[in-house]
Amino acid sequence: MSINLFLSSAKIIQKEFEGTKPGYDSLQVDSFLDIVAKDYDEMNRYIKDSEEEIRRLKAQLDMLSKQLSECEVKVALYEKRIENYEKSSINVENIDLLQKIAKLEKALAKLGVNPEMIQ
Repeated sequence: MSINLFLSSAKIIQKEFEGTKPGYDSLQVDSFLDIVAKDYDEMNRYIKDSEEEIRRLKAQLDMLSKQLSECEVKVALYEKRIENYEKSSINVENIDLLQKIAKLEKALAKLGVNPEMIQ
């Protein structure tokens, strides 16, 4: 992003006008041109700062876009997992039964009975 200006602060400061008797007071003109030159300098600083901010924001946007893409992939994987769980026969009752079986196997093992040998 660039801006094409006809004048720079240096050109404004160095500009000399031809004097005429009924003309303007050269000190007033110089004073005014000093103000204009300062405005140019301030505008150039603003443009430079704005361009830097734009670069920083674009870098942040790229990083966040990448993170978003990664999250979208993860969401798709999780949605697929949920779909598979919904299709499977595992439910809360089955989990409860498996936990009870595990407890009973532990109790049998404490009594010295190998649960795998029971038929």
